[in-house]
Amino acid sequence: MIENNNVSMLSGKRSFRKAPLAAALSLLAAGAASPVMAEVSLESDSGWKVGFSGHIPVFAVFGSYDQPTDEDSFTITTGFNPATLQTNIYAPTQNGLQVSGHFQMNADIAPGDAEANFRSRVSEIAVAGDFGKVNIGKGFGIFGVPAIGDNGSALGVGLINGPDQIAATAGRIGNGYFYANFTPRVMYTSNSLGGLQFKVGLFSPSKVDEGDYPLATDAEYTMPRIEANVVYSGSNFSLWSSGFTQDVDSRTGSFDSYTMSGIDFGGSVSLGDLTVRGNYAMTSGTGNFVYAARLDPNEEAASQWYVESTYRIDRTTLGVSYGEGEDDFIAGTGDDTDLTMLFARYAATDNLTLMAEYTTLGTGNGQGEYDAIIFGSQLTF
Repeated sequence: MIENNNVSMLSGKRSFRKAPLAAALSLLAAGAASPVMAEVSLESDSGWKVGFSGHIPVFAVFGSYDQPTDEDSFTITTGFNPATLQTNIYAPTQNGLQVSGHFQMNADIAPGDAEANFRSRVSEIAVAGDFGKVNIGKGFGIFGVPAIGDNGSALGVGLINGPDQIAATAGRIGNGYFYANFTPRVMYTSNSLGGLQFKVGLFSPSKVDEGDYPLATDAEYTMPRIEANVVYSGSNFSLWSSGFTQDVDSRTGSFDSYTMSGIDFGGSVSLGDLTVRGNYAMTSGTGNFVYAARLDPNEEAASQWYVESTYRIDRTTLGVSYGEGEDDFIAGTGDDTDLTMLFARYAATDNLTLMAEYTTLGTGNGQGEYDAIIFGSQLTF
């Protein structure tokens, strides 16, 4: 673990020292796995601490798109993770409780003042003690975690939304895992029980998009969405499973009330410098991208999976990743896609990573196909 650079402010004098400080949020709470971050922190004489960490990824994307238009494109953008600044405030421990507040600001790299260029993903209170930890507020979900911790997405680009991509890309969303997303919730995380840890939470429900479904105005959401996962970890492996359920009701009976649900399971194992991981997920009542309520009668089920292998040679990591997604959103043909990622990462320093990636997307319905060659770098602090 990289030590944190701390500034101690005592009696109006500043002195620099190094001391360990509890990590602000898990890497999953930041949206995806990333290199270990060194939190720059300040501490007062009364025991309050504030810390800052984050990352700035920048990619040059050369894309050749076959569908829906035949077009070549060059763009500079963020990757799966937008540029991120994480701020963490820690109160002094009292009555056995460690209370902290966490804020995250995110920015995409886009020309001018493009939409979605600046936003906040995390704003929450965390209360930890002998009982485990409770998170209250907006933050990362549970379903689909830790499948999102694949190396290809973590420091890469993955799925590109089109030739004019200006916001964060989609990684393996829809072609490997369902994205947990950032949602208001109350979440409990257990302490590790001999390598076994679980999470459970109550979330604000996913709502039907009124622009896609006219009957959405008749939908009501009387109960929270429930998400949970369980992870068992050893010295060189990890096994996991997660699930969610949510009811969507009709106020007047204009459509049949139904239940959205999903489950996934996966694992990761490391043998020396070689790591292999995979995940399989399936849902009902939602598509294979970011799970959200749907009223379309063709939407019955969705599934997706991926497998990834990486090999580390000194400061270089080489990887290959393949995954597929399938749902019934398009009647008769389905909505099937497959994404292949080849990537290389070089740690120029402990904080600067240089990257190269080749990504190709294929579809069963002839839409969105492309090949892309990508070069990038990321500063992690």
